[in-house]
Amino acid sequence: MGCTDLDLTQVADLAGSYNIPLLEIRSLEGSTALPSLLAGKPGGWEAARQFLDARGLATRVLGTGFKLVGNEEAHWQELLDFAALADALGAPYLRIFGGGKWGTPLTDADMESGVATVRRWEAERKARGLRSQILVETHDAFSATPPCVKLLEMLGDESVCFIWDSHHTWRLAGETPVESWKAIGSHVRHVHIKDSVDTPSARHPYTYVLPGTGQMPGPEVVSILRAAGYSGGISLEWEKMWHPYLVDLSEALATAQTNGWIP
Repeated sequence: MGCTDLDLTQVADLAGSYNIPLLEIRSLEGSTALPSLLAGKPGGWEAARQFLDARGLATRVLGTGFKLVGNEEAHWQELLDFAALADALGAPYLRIFGGGKWGTPLTDADMESGVATVRRWEAERKARGLRSQILVETHDAFSATPPCVKLLEMLGDESVCFIWDSHHTWRLAGETPVESWKAIGSHVRHVHIKDSVDTPSARHPYTYVLPGTGQMPGPEVVSILRAAGYSGGISLEWEKMWHPYLVDLSEALATAQTNGWIP
């Protein structure tokens, strides 16, 4: 989302400039329809995989728009297309949103719907021989950890894992990073970091700023992950796609490294 207009080669060049070995891909060339976009390139998905391998880059997460709660039948084919692309690229994870709306409590029916979504996904995954797994982002009504914990409890022996958007649990839910990690850390496989100040912007009651220049305790998140022996990915979620006021991603990455936000 931070460099939505770039093509795959330009993304690889940018990653190389900052010694970044992992990619989380949400958009390329202004499009979020990644399966069809890459399928239409010479050599298709396999050529994309070979290119990334040659550049020493691994795709960690593909970002979908699918929702755990509130998905419709038409959305499932998109998710399955992304899953097929993830397998072709060797990406282990697919991001899905929690769904619902922050500030509106999830009902029992909402939670049952989320459980049903996980179970259907696992059935589809097994039937199609898919390797990639879904990660529910702490987003929307799941921006606090209690609904995530409740989902885990309802699934029982079955499991679901998360993308910890550490900004959402801190800024929206008012949780400290330690509290959030204690609640769901054992099920976190990917982490989003970003910074903000409590000044309203066009879309939110806060404004995103360069990492380390706002109020978010980003280095504390990194310290928690290090102490826990976390071996997953950390993404600077630079939402320029949705917030044009943000500076170029290259400046944000440089600032994040300088201010200790990127290990």
